[in-house]
Amino acid sequence: MPILNFRGNSVGNVWGFVAFTGVSFGAGGLLVKKFTNDGLDPFTVTWVPFLVGGVIALVHGIWKKEVTLAAVPSGILLGFFSSLGPSLIFNTGFDRLPAGINTLLISLGPIFTAIVAHFVFTDERFNLLKAFGLITAYGGVIILAIGSLDDGGRLLDILLVLCGAAIAGGAGVLTRYLTLRHEPMALLAPNLLVAGLSSMILTLSLDLGTKPSNGFASWHIPMLFVFGLVTYLSFLAILRANQIGTTGQVSVIGYFLPLFGVIGGIIFFNEKLSPSILFGGLLIIIAMAAIARGSTPRLETKAESNQHV
Repeated sequence: MPILNFRGNSVGNVWGFVAFTGVSFGAGGLLVKKFTNDGLDPFTVTWVPFLVGGVIALVHGIWKKEVTLAAVPSGILLGFFSSLGPSLIFNTGFDRLPAGINTLLISLGPIFTAIVAHFVFTDERFNLLKAFGLITAYGGVIILAIGSLDDGGRLLDILLVLCGAAIAGGAGVLTRYLTLRHEPMALLAPNLLVAGLSSMILTLSLDLGTKPSNGFASWHIPMLFVFGLVTYLSFLAILRANQIGTTGQVSVIGYFLPLFGVIGGIIFFNEKLSPSILFGGLLIIIAMAAIARGSTPRLETKAESNQHV
């Protein structure tokens, strides 16, 4: 396996990929909320973008000659644990919970990433900043859960999204582990295709698909395909970021979700910003900032770590 070069402008590239993915995921979350509010089911909103993104990734990968059979099993593994599972759970959360609460719960993913990464990578050991972040995050989520029960949020739905955050957090470590062994484009096509095909089969076999009572709006179908293109670009950016950075740096993507979820929920969905949600969200953001800061290793430590991976 080639040793990755972390010199030059790789740090700047990491933050560019993170910013792009954070904005696209945050905006995508609001779009999912709009789709489900209009009557589309969260399963269809999951499989169509993944399948479209997977086809784009396959065509692009073949054209660039970067699709390899050796990466297919790893890509499939990512498809189930990094894409399919968390997306189905999070989209269900957007269907059942206010957008602000759902995105704040999703933002707990980096907490789980920090814990798992400690046992996998030598350059991402647990430290005082991460410990502070973990304690602060759990305080925030307790306040968030209590404050949301009166705003249409059921405890079972909250726990479901928390479970999704845990899966996504662990998958973040798996993603970095695999991108150190395979090129991102080689992982992307099987990742998105298995997520799209599996969720499509699940939707059709269990008859979970629904559509708006008044039929599809003129923008629904085209926007689902645009969503597929954005899905392809976003997941490619995540894989690139993991290849040249650490899971702690990539987890900064979670910062954008509360920003889009809370502000977007207030602007577009007439959701109320209660003091408990504001305080709980603030604690979570502080916690993630501490974890991201504690997850940025020295360049020489990163190079030594990748020699042992």
